[in-house]
Amino acid sequence: LPFPRPPESCSSALSLWPLADKRPLIDAEWKPCLGLLVGALDTVLDSNARVTPFRILLQIPGSQTSWVVASGAAVEEVNKHWDWLVHNLLHSLSVFENKEDVASFVRGKVKGLIAEDVRGRQAAQEEDPEKFREALLKFELHFGLPSSEKLVTFYSCCCWKGRVPRQGFLYLSINHMSFYSFLLGKEVKFVIPWAEMTRLERVSTGLMTEAIRVSTRQRQREFSMFLNLDETFGVIGQLADIALRRLLDSGGLELDRVLQQPTRITKRWVLEQAIREYALALFRLPRAEKLHEVAPCSVWTPHARCHTAGTLYTTDSYLCFSSREEGNCSLLVPLSEVLSIEKAESTSPLPNPVIVSVRTKKAFQLIDLPDRDELVESMNYRLRSLQWKQSMFRSRKDGKRKVVRVMSELIPVTFPHAGC
Repeated sequence: LPFPRPPESCSSALSLWPLADKRPLIDAEWKPCLGLLVGALDTVLDSNARVTPFRILLQIPGSQTSWVVASGAAVEEVNKHWDWLVHNLLHSLSVFENKEDVASFVRGKVKGLIAEDVRGRQAAQEEDPEKFREALLKFELHFGLPSSEKLVTFYSCCCWKGRVPRQGFLYLSINHMSFYSFLLGKEVKFVIPWAEMTRLERVSTGLMTEAIRVSTRQRQREFSMFLNLDETFGVIGQLADIALRRLLDSGGLELDRVLQQPTRITKRWVLEQAIREYALALFRLPRAEKLHEVAPCSVWTPHARCHTAGTLYTTDSYLCFSSREEGNCSLLVPLSEVLSIEKAESTSPLPNPVIVSVRTKKAFQLIDLPDRDELVESMNYRLRSLQWKQSMFRSRKDGKRKVVRVMSELIPVTFPHAGC
C-alpha cells in the first residue's frame, strides 16, 4: 500500500512547515525543530503536526484548507510516497479542468487504495481469499453499513418465509447478521443487530430437516440448507456472545485483547474461541486460562484395564482429558502437580506413547498422539516456566522469613512495670 492513512484536512494558514518539494497541487513538507514555543504553536494550529515530521499535502488553489495525503517518520519513507504520486497520479491530473475535481479525484484514489488494502488483508486471513474478497464487496454494496463493520464470514443458505424458501447468502459481521437474496427478479434483504437477538436455537419443523431459528422481540427468522450447520450455529452463537460482552464492557467486564480490537476477529478465531469456551466449561477452569493444544488421543484407564479414546486439552496451567463417550472418563491434572512429561521408550509397541508423572507417585499414559514431539516440547516448556515461577516464589518467601527472624533477634522486647 503506498499510503498508510486516509486523507485528512488541515489548515494551511500560518503553517510553520518548510517546503521540501513542490508539484502542481502537491507539496512535500518537513517539520523542523524550532524550539518549544514554535513547536507548541504548530501543534495548536495543526493537529496533524504531532504525528510525523514529514507530510505530503494536496493544495487546493484559493482555499485555506489542504489535505494530508501521506506522512512519514523518515525522509526515505515519505520519498516513497512522493515517487508513487509522481509516477501514478500526476500525469492523470492534466485532464481535469476544474481544480476541485482534481482534489476530489486524488482523495478518492487514496481512499480507494486504502479500502482495497483492508479488503486484501481481511481476505488473506481466510481459507479462500478471492471468494472472501468477492463476498466482502457484495456485503458493502448490498447493506451500506459503516466501513468499520468488519465481515467475519458468510454462508449460502435458505431463509424461510412460511413454507417458501428464499435462497441467498447469510453475512455474519461484528455487530450484525445480514441476509440477501435476489431470485426471479425479487430482492429480499434484512439486517439483525446481534444486540437485538433474544434467542438462538436449532429446530426441525415441516419441510426443513434442521434449521437455525433466530428470534428478536419483533419476529423470528429460520435459516436452513447450510453446508455445515454445526459450524454455522457455533459461529452465530459466538458472535452474539461477543457482541453482548462488548456491550457489558462499560460495566466492568474484562474483555480479551482481540475483543477490544474487533478488526482482528476472524472466522478462524471465532471457531477457536468456541472450542476454548467449551473446554473451560467442561472442566470448570478459570476464564483466564488460555487453550494451547487440542489433540485426539487415548489414555490408560486402570479401572477398565484398557485405553480409552478421547481428546486432550492443554492450557496454561492444566492437562485435561475427556473421553468420547460422555461421562466415561474425565481427567484434570494441574501442571503444578506434574513432575515430568516425557516420551516413552522407542521400543514400546504402543503408538506414540507419552508418560505424565505426578507428585503422588502416579503416572498417566497417553498414546496415539499426533505430532507427539511438538506437543511434548510445548507442554514441557510451560511446565519448566511454571516450575521456575514456583521456585522464585519459594525463594522470596524463604528470604522474607529470614529477614523477619533476624529482625526479631535484633530488636529487644521490653515489658512495662506493673506499677506504670
